[in-house]
Amino acid sequence: MLSKDEIKDFFLLENSHAKKELGQNFLIDENAIKKIVESINIKENDKVLEIGPGLGALSDELVNISNDLTLVEYDQKFVNFLISSYRDKNNVKIIKSNILHFKDYSFNKIIGNLPYYISTEILEYLFKHFDKINQMVFMVQSEFLNRILANKGKDYAPLNILINYRYNIEKLFIVKKTSFFPIPNVDSVVFKITIKDNTSFAYSLLLYKVANILFKNRRKTIYNNLKPLFKDTDELELFLNELNLKENLRAEELDLSTYLKITDKLLENKKISLE
Repeated sequence: MLSKDEIKDFFLLENSHAKKELGQNFLIDENAIKKIVESINIKENDKVLEIGPGLGALSDELVNISNDLTLVEYDQKFVNFLISSYRDKNNVKIIKSNILHFKDYSFNKIIGNLPYYISTEILEYLFKHFDKINQMVFMVQSEFLNRILANKGKDYAPLNILINYRYNIEKLFIVKKTSFFPIPNVDSVVFKITIKDNTSFAYSLLLYKVANILFKNRRKTIYNNLKPLFKDTDELELFLNELNLKENLRAEELDLSTYLKITDKLLENKKISLE
């Protein structure tokens, strides 16, 4: 872990500065770092991915306990720093990439401090592609965690439905804003994601697809959003009647059990498929 002064020196040497708008706030609290890394409970055979390691605050701990660690970083100056820092470590791979374009989906544990402005996109990407995940630990702004846990209201969206079906989310602890340099505007929260038993990765993608169809236009009813899947209005009306659903319902009014019923019925009627 670099100190505040070492971080300042790094940016002076790079003739640069930390960009708050890109979430470049660096963790300098050793206790918080240890708690975050301990919470993912790395085992001997785990394949671990860290997203956006920056100057390696978490990486410095991970490298000592993981046999197979990959760091994915987009900023070249941080990539160079990490390569220099871990040049003698043969258990670490450092890859320059935007995580949203990263194509190795073989990891079972993922950790990172997610930048607020793309936290949603990152989670969506992970949930849609990384089928071997069994545990993830992330640090985010508290507001973001509240948003993905919503089960009603303006924050309720397809991602929430996917999470409700497939994942357990556990809020672990708060990291005060004074634990970072530069100091951000708000505190952060660390949370853990684990896979629910008896759920299917393939089915979760199908459920997510159905949720996106029903949320395509939030102001429209489920009747109007489902229309393109049916040959005529009679067929659609029969479909909704068989599910005992009113035509004027909107996507944000439906709970998980209703989304599951709609998805299963669409599958049964061959309007969608698992392929």
